[in-house]
Amino acid sequence: MRTVMLVDDESHIVDALSRHVGWERLQLRVVCTAADGEEAYRQFLAVRPELIITDVNMPGMNGLELAEALRAEDAELPIVILSGFDEFEHARQAMRFGVHHFLLKPASVIEIEAVLEEIVQELDTAEEKRRLEERYRHELDRMLPYLREKFLYDLLTTRYQSHELDEERLAFLGIRMPRQAIAVSLRITRPALLVRLGERDWQLLRFGADNMLRELLQEMTTGTSVQGDLVNDSDNLFVLLLMDTEDTEDTKDTGQAGEIETADQEDEAERLAELAERLALSATEKIAALLKIEAVAGIGASRSSLHELIDSYLESRSALEAAEFLGASRVHPYTEWAKLDTDFDRYGSLLKRWSETVAAREPEKVRELWRELHERLRGESGGSMVDVQTICVSLFSSLMLSWNDAFPQQEPPCSMSRFLQEIQQQFSLERLTGWLDGLICGWLEQMTQELSGRRGNRLVDCVERYVEEHYSREISFAAIAAELFVHPKYLSQLFKRVTGQNFVQYLNNYRVRKAIHYLQSGQHMIYEVSEMVGFNNPTYFSQVFKMITGKSPSEYVRGSV
Repeated sequence: MRTVMLVDDESHIVDALSRHVGWERLQLRVVCTAADGEEAYRQFLAVRPELIITDVNMPGMNGLELAEALRAEDAELPIVILSGFDEFEHARQAMRFGVHHFLLKPASVIEIEAVLEEIVQELDTAEEKRRLEERYRHELDRMLPYLREKFLYDLLTTRYQSHELDEERLAFLGIRMPRQAIAVSLRITRPALLVRLGERDWQLLRFGADNMLRELLQEMTTGTSVQGDLVNDSDNLFVLLLMDTEDTEDTKDTGQAGEIETADQEDEAERLAELAERLALSATEKIAALLKIEAVAGIGASRSSLHELIDSYLESRSALEAAEFLGASRVHPYTEWAKLDTDFDRYGSLLKRWSETVAAREPEKVRELWRELHERLRGESGGSMVDVQTICVSLFSSLMLSWNDAFPQQEPPCSMSRFLQEIQQQFSLERLTGWLDGLICGWLEQMTQELSGRRGNRLVDCVERYVEEHYSREISFAAIAAELFVHPKYLSQLFKRVTGQNFVQYLNNYRVRKAIHYLQSGQHMIYEVSEMVGFNNPTYFSQVFKMITGKSPSEYVRGSV
């Protein structure tokens, strides 16, 4: 029940109100009474009733003065005035002090109860509103990190225009417009050992990696102008976002203002890129050392607008692809990967379809797709001949691969060496595309006549043979691809499709198998074995060994004694 205080210098009025008003039905209870304003004020401070009913004319402090004093203590306190005088000035002052109702004596019980019922409803409504607001604030505090991450995920997957990013929404989520922003994609690899342990173990490791990355972000951005965020992209992929929100003074209006601003932006972009690289390196090393799982990272280029963050993210994903064939390095900036990428990505989807269609050995579908590719290549008048030649080599490599799969004992219609010699003699785009059209059409005609279902894969065999012969040295997948005259991205996709592993996984597994052979002989120290199988860093060798076998090299040696 809510509590009420009655204030009137006439005791019979207080008694009448106490006896005749249906307090219980109204869920109200009279807890104290007073005969004047001063006594009422003291009672209020002691008891803190929730509703006041007071007369106006009383000795000492009158009802209006009491209302003013109470309003200073509690701005929301409901106050009802009962006055024997129908004076406009009294009513006006009562309104000024926030009095809810002004009733004239003698007021009927029905009239008084109606007023009280209205006040109780207002109090109930206000209390419910406060509860809802408190619950909303509590839920908002809990949900805000998820809302922020969801918005950032949308930024990475949806291309916005700058005017579509509402500043009020950004402020609500605690995101300031950055001067520079950069994305780092970090992938953790589920080792074969963990697959046998089950999904629960993987999710625990993934949760541990998530916590490590958040702690590292906070540690490396505390005390700086950089905001750090972590977005869960998929089951094994995290995206770390760095946004430099530092405010700089406006450049003076001089002829050199633009040059100064550009130089500042370049310096900021370079500093943020350096921070991203340190963060990626620390994160991958920490995850490998503490969780014993492999982690690799790709870093996009810095962008000067929030709506361009998607471009940095896509670049980081492209750079992450390089981790499959660029050796043991754990961090791959996009600027390095872009040197290999050239215009290849513009034909990425078509070349993938070409590779799949050729591998399926359906000549008619291959001819149809070649007509589409032929027309596109003929339209590359403004492109680089080297880039077009690279694409032609990839097309031919798919044909060669399919031929070796189908006819391993037969010579192909055109050897790789002859192809490379002749492609160098095509000095114009028209001659190049015409020559390639004749070669492919003749090739498909012969394949149609001699097609069989036998399988094999010479390109992948070459990669595996290279690993067998050179595993003790530093191996560059890009160099292998160059020797085979195919683009490293294409060879990487092919290698993974055929073997079920990316190149780094295959190389590490092969090296660990060789390391086990050397360790079992008992003739070599662990650091010697590390060098013998191509690991220049014994610590990294131990990490890879444990990821694959479940034991460190020293544990393996002790267990085999």
